[in-house]
Order: sequence, then structure tokens, then C-alpha cells
Amino acid sequence: MVKKRSIIIFLFILLSSAAFGREIKGSVCSGEKGIAGIVVSDGFNFALTDNSGDFTLDISQKAKFVFIITPSGFTATRADGVSQFFRRISDTSDNYHFSLNTLTGKNGYAVIAVGDPQTKNDAHYSIFQNVALPEIKKCADFYKSINISAISIYLGDITWDTMSLFESHKKGMKSLEIPVYTTIGNHDYQKELAGDSEAAAAYEDSFGPSYYGFNLGNNYFIVLDNIIYDTNKKYTEDVDEKQLNWLRKYAELIPAGSRVYVAMHAPINRFWIKDYKFTKGHSQLLDILSGFKLSFLTGHTHINTNIEFLPAVMEHNVASSCGAWWNSTLAPDGTPSGFQVFELKDKGNEWYYWSFGKDRDYQMDIYSKGSFKSCPDALVAKIWNWDNKWKVEWFSDDKYMGEMKQFSSTDPAYENDMEQLMSKGKIKRAEYERGNFLKPRESFFYFSAVPSPSAKRIRIVATDRFGRQYSKIIKLDKDI
Repeated sequence: MVKKRSIIIFLFILLSSAAFGREIKGSVCSGEKGIAGIVVSDGFNFALTDNSGDFTLDISQKAKFVFIITPSGFTATRADGVSQFFRRISDTSDNYHFSLNTLTGKNGYAVIAVGDPQTKNDAHYSIFQNVALPEIKKCADFYKSINISAISIYLGDITWDTMSLFESHKKGMKSLEIPVYTTIGNHDYQKELAGDSEAAAAYEDSFGPSYYGFNLGNNYFIVLDNIIYDTNKKYTEDVDEKQLNWLRKYAELIPAGSRVYVAMHAPINRFWIKDYKFTKGHSQLLDILSGFKLSFLTGHTHINTNIEFLPAVMEHNVASSCGAWWNSTLAPDGTPSGFQVFELKDKGNEWYYWSFGKDRDYQMDIYSKGSFKSCPDALVAKIWNWDNKWKVEWFSDDKYMGEMKQFSSTDPAYENDMEQLMSKGKIKRAEYERGNFLKPRESFFYFSAVPSPSAKRIRIVATDRFGRQYSKIIKLDKDI
């Protein structure tokens, strides 16, 4: 079967119609042993390593990098915190070698998806270094302790238009001692430079190509750049034709029915826009990957949602790890600063949200009566990682009362944070009111229940789609 698939892939590569520049050669090894069947690409064309781990690739004249699709069970060696699955193409070299190490976890994989660090200055990075990185490391170390290999992926806006901070982030990645992949966000472009290619140069110098792939178990991860940059913060959120052409060819190499994760910065879906239509590039992306079990990992919005926006197509839009741009530990929709964790299992993948400074079971907050003007007599549960397979129920003095009522709202805790910051002069009210920058964002993950005047004890139980239960008890004769 493996031999037959290799022949099919080889024939596919020969029929590739991309423009060629020159021929390069190389190898992929683990220790001194060559690895067969590794997919190699320049972002336009493809090759496959032979039984000795060697490859020959005709590269495009437009190619900047040659890279490998890192196979499951392996990780590329790292330099300064960055996985070296890529090599910049040089005019003076026609030979490129890749070295892989085995991942040690035998019980599967965990992916730590980090949304929008968005560090603008050294003070921001210091907070990220002292708060976010230890939490990522804690999560990775937990999985290591149960023999699961952890990797992390940053979902763009690593910086906030401050390219010099890339070096700081690379040092931070090195401290994690796990593979770290990155996507490029709109604030990772050098804003004073014109054109997508020129403005992305600093990012590429630090982290490599802006589109590529890697495999974990039977899961195929594809990283794309869906920010088409002009200059001075002007950009379009879409996938360009160059990447789509590459993806069409790569999709032919992925077994039908596989689970595919697409990581990119901006969300593909805009649920808050009525009758939203996908952009041209995103529509083609969905068509190309229509034969797979498909999930998207995105950031950009600084809010947290898990939405099945098409049948069997889920988007995880991960809230900002910087909270409200380092002003509050809550994102504008009320999601705590943190990251999304995906556990890749043979029986099916699961996910949950990891909040900074909290334990695994911290998945909801309860608001006392009077917190929400729209339902002043209700207790309210905020469940920021909710999706449509959750169930939120309540009990009054141990009597089952049914499911709580879902409603949309802004978060009073976030609003209170902002008011306090404005009263202390740390945020200007004009800045707070400007656009969607710091203003509260409405979300649908709030649930209400109105207890009777005689009720003494309320228990709220939230059950996620994987059967995990999270409960809170509220004694009505005491403050929460």
C-alpha cells in the first residue's frame, strides 16, 4: 500500500504544472538514517524523499524557501527557538539538508493554540514572558508527564507593529522546550514597507515561510497567510492565488477523509455579520478541502468562539492571550486571557480553554443577581468556550429546574475593568470609545436562571460536548 501510494505521489509530482527555476537536491534524516516518503516543497512544487531520504526538487523562480511537511512522530531540530523545517533558498547552494528528532510522547499529541500575543513594547513582552509563557510551559509539562507530545502554534499578531520584538519572542519560544509554529498576522507586517512580500520580510527572516504544513498522528495541519498586505496597516483578509495553487497540489497528497486543521490569522467566518458571504479565496479554500474533516484555528478578533459554520466544518476563533491589549486580563467579550488546547486522540479529538492562573476545570464564571440590566433578577453563567453541543442546567435546592436560558450580552466584568482603568487615567475615554478597539464585544455565551425568592442553594452544571461536567454552587444568603 505504501509503495503504491508513493508511485501515485511521484506521478502527481511529475505532472505538476508550476513554473520551474532550477533543480536542487537535499536529504531528510533522523540521526544518520534517511527518512523515506517526506513531502518537500518550495511553496509551488513538490517532491518526495526516496528510500535513502534524498530528494530532488525543481524550484520556482519565485520561491524563497524550501521546506518539509514535518511527519508525524518527528520534530525538526530547533535553532533559537524556531523549528528548522525550512531553509532559505540561496543562489550559491543547490543542496539542502533537514534533520529531525523523534517526539517522545507515546500517548498522542496536544496542540496549544495561542491567540494574539500582540506585544507592542518591552513592557508588553515582559508581561507575556512572566504570565503567558509560564502557563504555556506548565501546560506542555503536564502533557509531557503523561507521555503526550505537546506543540504550540501562535495564531498571528505576535507583535503589534514592532518587528524588533520577534527576537524576544524567539527566546521565549526556546524556553518552552517544545516545537512552536507561527502564523503571520496583520500586525506582523512591517507597516512602512509597501507590498505583501516586502512587508513580510522581517517575519520570514525570523520564523520562515508564511505557509507550510506539519502532521501529528492522523491530523494534517496546514498553516496559511490570509492577510494580503498593502502598506501602512491597509490589508485584505483573504487567501491569495499562490497559496491556493499550492494547496490544491498538497491536498492531493492527503488521504481522503483525514482530519485537516487550517491555522491562519483572520477568521474565515464572520458570524456577527448577517448573511455573510465568504471571500473569493476563502470560498476556494473550502472547496479544495471539502473532502476532509475540517477545522480552522484562527485569532485576530480577540474574542472566543467555537462555531460549526458549515456541516462538519468547525472554526475555533481563539481569544487574545493579551486580553484587552494588555490593559485587562479579560478579552473584550469577557473571555479570560489564555489559550485553546487540542488533545489529538485515536478515538476523536477534544479541546478546552486554559485560562491563565486557573486549573483545568475553570470553564465558567457565575454572576449574581443584578449584574445584567437585561435580566436583573437572574443568576448568570458565563461559559466562554461554549459551543452548540454544550448543555447548561440548574438545580434549586437540589431540585432539577431544566436548562438555563441562553442570551447575548456584553460582559459587565470587562466593562467594570475598563471603567476603573479610565477613572485611574490609564485609558482615555476617547480611546475606549474608538471603533472595536477596547469597546465591549457582545457574545452569546451567557446563560440565565431566575431562582424563586425562597431558594437557598443553586447549583449550575455545564456539560461540554465531550461529557465533561463543570459545576458551581451558589448560596443565595451569601455573596458569590
